[in-house]
Amino acid sequence: MSLNVMSFIDQLAIALHSLTAVLWVGGIFLAYRILRPAAMTLEPPIRLRLWVNVFSRFFPWVWLFIIVLVVTGYWDWSVSFGALETTPFYIHAMQIIGWVMIILFAWLYFVPFAKFKQLVADENFPLAGAIMNNQMRPIIAINLSLGVIEVIIGAAGPFWGI
Repeated sequence: MSLNVMSFIDQLAIALHSLTAVLWVGGIFLAYRILRPAAMTLEPPIRLRLWVNVFSRFFPWVWLFIIVLVVTGYWDWSVSFGALETTPFYIHAMQIIGWVMIILFAWLYFVPFAKFKQLVADENFPLAGAIMNNQMRPIIAINLSLGVIEVIIGAAGPFWGI
C-alpha cells in the first residue's frame, strides 16, 4: 500500500477509536446520570421494562464498540509504537483499563442482565429490581468511572511524557 493510503487508514482508525469510545462512555453517562434519575418517577413495572428495552438496544451497540475499540486500538499501537518496550505507559494503562471495562461489561451482559431480562419477562419485579440495584448498577457506575479515566488518559496521556 502507498504511504497515503496507510496514512488514511491510520487516521481513520484513530477517528473510529475516538468515536466509539465517546459513544460507549456517553451512552453509559446518559443511562446512569440522566435516564436513571428520570426513570425513578415511574412505577417499578414500567421502569424495569423501560430498562430492559434501553439495555436491549444499547448493549448490541456496546459489543460493536468493543470490537472497533480493540481492532483500532491495537492497529494504532502497532503503527505508532511498534514494540511493547517502546510503547508509552499511558497506552499500557489504557489497554489495561479497557480490558477491565470489557470484562465487566461481558459479565454484566451474560450474568445479571440475562437474569434481569428473564425476571422482568416473568414479572418478578422485586427480584428484578434487586438485580438492577445490587448487581447491574454498581458495574455500570464502575465502567462509567473507568471510561472517564480512559478519556482523560487518551486526551492527556501523549503530553505526560511517560
